[in-house]
Amino acid sequence: MELLEKDEEYIISLLKQGKKVEAIIFVKDKKGMTLKEAKEYVDKKINNVNNECYEENISISKEDEEYISSLINENKKLQAVAFLHKNKNMTLLEARNYVNKLSLYKEKDMSDSNNYSINLDINNNSKFKENKQRKGYIFDKNLNNFVPYLARQKKTNKVIFYILLILVVISLIQLPFLDRTLYNQIFFLFSLAFIIPLFVIWIAVALNIYFTEKKLKGLEEFELTNEFEVKSLRKNFTVFFNILFFSFLIFVLYIQIKILLKHFSYKGLFSSTVLLVAMIYNFYVFFKELKNREYSLNINGKNIGILYKNNEINLIKMNSIDCVKFYSKKLGKGRKESNPTMQIFDKEQKILVEMTISIKDYYLLKKHFIKYDVKVADNFIIF
Repeated sequence: MELLEKDEEYIISLLKQGKKVEAIIFVKDKKGMTLKEAKEYVDKKINNVNNECYEENISISKEDEEYISSLINENKKLQAVAFLHKNKNMTLLEARNYVNKLSLYKEKDMSDSNNYSINLDINNNSKFKENKQRKGYIFDKNLNNFVPYLARQKKTNKVIFYILLILVVISLIQLPFLDRTLYNQIFFLFSLAFIIPLFVIWIAVALNIYFTEKKLKGLEEFELTNEFEVKSLRKNFTVFFNILFFSFLIFVLYIQIKILLKHFSYKGLFSSTVLLVAMIYNFYVFFKELKNREYSLNINGKNIGILYKNNEINLIKMNSIDCVKFYSKKLGKGRKESNPTMQIFDKEQKILVEMTISIKDYYLLKKHFIKYDVKVADNFIIF
């Protein structure tokens, strides 16, 4: 039996009042359906009502929508429903449907922007797994990084010291007998050949342990505060090297062009082109290095002021940051910089700032971002 138009309107009115059970019973009695069939019919009707409710021209200002969105982001959907019910004269069902629809749209919009963070997290986890088996290192939970296994180094150095001591004693015992036989002289020289490199190794390991302990102690003494300043690391040697290299390329290019004008050849043209490309790339790296060293950050709780040449150019909040990445720049031949480079990404995956910072600032910034639940992709290894 088909329902009349007035019956459809009555069912919709029941659904808008949140009386789903009454609507199912009404459909069951009117159409002679089973309870399961009546429930399926009402569920379809609810979906239609939801779509109609969302598509209605409800007068909601941009400010109100932003406020509702903020409540949804904070998982306060009930407060959002109450706000619409009280201030926009919606029924509870209409308010709930509006919030649910808006929540779905927000989740869809955010899914793409979260892909980048997910990829970074995956890369970070891969990096962690890759370095989990680093020989001679242990993972420090306080620093959230790998540190040298100093206890093992101390034991190794102690063994080296005892071997060195035994060899020195043997050599001293042999001194009175050096002139007697060639065998004693050879044995003495053999002992001496071991003493010198072992002594150098012992000193090197001892110094490494000392400076590592000093570095770890310094990091542990740093206290995280709500307000602090971070400045870019000014690598004067790198800038000086770039200037020298750039000057050398200009000189070589000048000579190459001079030769090319006198004796044209495709080989000379190719060499000049390669030199020109190398010079342009070097200039780009040099300019970027100069620009990045002028950045600094003013941290004040959830607010971060980005400064360029001591002038604030941007103020960002923690909830507007998608991800923060720490990594070491590659120097070629498997070498990496000893200081970390930091990149801060917004929700649209744009780099807000890129800075090379000190180990101290890296440690403080990482703890600060983790404190405010900002996603951190850490590919930097301190030691």
